[in-house]
Amino acid sequence: MSIRTEKVAEEIKHQLASILSRELGELHLGLVTVTRVRISRDLKNAKAYLSFIGNKEPAEACIEKINLRKKQIRMLLGKNMHLKFVPEIDFYFDDNMEYASRIDEIIKEIHKDEVPGSELTGDAEKTDLKNDE
Repeated sequence: MSIRTEKVAEEIKHQLASILSRELGELHLGLVTVTRVRISRDLKNAKAYLSFIGNKEPAEACIEKINLRKKQIRMLLGKNMHLKFVPEIDFYFDDNMEYASRIDEIIKEIHKDEVPGSELTGDAEKTDLKNDE
């Protein structure tokens, strides 16, 4: 990605976060985080990845609500940004946070059966064997 597309993507990310929290609060989506924005080289298409915290509805339903308001979001984005073309934005659920949380749970589950300091006793026995030689 060129520097220009990166800057535009970052600005779109900030503007979308503002629009979703202020202008579309009536959707009751909880805390919406725009995790990343990917934009095409010609700046005409963008993909926005969102995550939701404190929401009782499934993420897919929230994304559907937002996608139904794409035209309104694009219009608000056009008012806030000075671009020749306001990109067409598609919204997707970013499940990286859930995936990372699940991996963390699995690691904790694996390590819960270990006795604290058991690694040290194994190393201490090896050191004792070397000293006996």
